[in-house]
Amino acid sequence: MKKISQGEVEREFQKALAVEYVKNYCKKNGLSIQKLRKQNFALCDNECAFYVQPIDYVKTDQLVIDGGPKPQVTLIIRHEKEELQIEETEYTKVFLKKE
Repeated sequence: MKKISQGEVEREFQKALAVEYVKNYCKKNGLSIQKLRKQNFALCDNECAFYVQPIDYVKTDQLVIDGGPKPQVTLIIRHEKEELQIEETEYTKVFLKKE
């Protein structure tokens, strides 16, 4: 049995909570929860984001300092003025639109 670190457990729990929070938003806006669940997740300061990491290193022109392509953020949950707000990005419909 693979041992999971406390940090990994916490990240998975945070992601699960974020998915639950955006579930109704996704349903209202025609976004796929299944696709969202498969994406990467990051929590930093007052916001968290779902993102995809492009795997096509040859065709992309959006390189970061280490040479890899930038993550493409698809959905952001931001905490401002005591409220959580959901924000779409230019990649939201591209990667999360229901088929």
